[in-house]
Amino acid sequence: MRLKLNNHIGIIKKADITLEGLTVIAGENDSGKSTIGKVLYSLVRVLSKPYFEGDNIDLSSQYLNPFNDYIDKLFKSQISQDGNIEFHYDDNIFDIKIVGDKCHKFELKGNYVPNAQSITTPLFIDSPFIWNMMPSLKTIGQLEKKIDVDFEVLETITDLYFALTTKSKELKTKIKLNTESIIKGNMVETNLGEFVFHKENQNIELINTAMGIKYFGILQVLSDNNHFYNGQILILDEPEVHLHPKWQLELAKVIVNLVSKGVKVLVNSHSPYMIEALQRYSKKKKISNNFYLADECKIIEDDQALSKIFAKLSEPFDEFDKMDSEALNG
Repeated sequence: MRLKLNNHIGIIKKADITLEGLTVIAGENDSGKSTIGKVLYSLVRVLSKPYFEGDNIDLSSQYLNPFNDYIDKLFKSQISQDGNIEFHYDDNIFDIKIVGDKCHKFELKGNYVPNAQSITTPLFIDSPFIWNMMPSLKTIGQLEKKIDVDFEVLETITDLYFALTTKSKELKTKIKLNTESIIKGNMVETNLGEFVFHKENQNIELINTAMGIKYFGILQVLSDNNHFYNGQILILDEPEVHLHPKWQLELAKVIVNLVSKGVKVLVNSHSPYMIEALQRYSKKKKISNNFYLADECKIIEDDQALSKIFAKLSEPFDEFDKMDSEALNG
């Protein structure tokens, strides 16, 4: 897969990213990292929707409105002003024209047949707070079945909620994650349909469970529910936020293990620990990887990307060195 953005998509002026194996986008806050994940999710989610062969319909027109629905929710109608998105999938190229803040054209170059493809529903994880939302999401789902009301919950959230609460029945190779040894316990579902953290023969309410444990708990439950498999697309937005540096390294091992089993993973990060761990473990595992620096609203492939990433993320330490020098000379 390849994703190209031009002329301001979100806050990104330009991006050209290869999405195979492990893809890492590093940069400061407000540099456009999350925009890539949102656009990728929207595109793959739309393409994963079922269509029927033999209808003699213009498939590209069928994608137009659903894609606009996704970007309206994920970007709040601020995706672009006359930008362009180009998405390469297999031998097909999807060319999306943005006019104003709406997708105006969704053109297909190739012989794409949805029913003949195996495009999966992507998973987007941006926070372990999904566990805190579970009771509300359950109530919303029940209300939507009874009354004609749209609560406009982001599809990234509802897709993740569905995967956490539903075992996949598809015949796909299950990827088992060894997260129990990291968090010393497991997320388990009670007879009442509520999740708790089970540790040392004791059930601990999630409200009393550390955020880092909740993050690993998401991955553990997704694995148990058979939602990790060859060809799956997983988007992790700053996964290090709630993790101690030691657990960032453990998470990097889990991510690399998923990639080695065929999961395509996009990681947005601003942690030097996470980025270096991903680089070292992926090299050790000999898996495909691509690292990009998001800087000045541009994300472009660069042979020196890793060195530039570490130079950018080491700037706070340069400030400490400056303070130490001033103290010695003061």
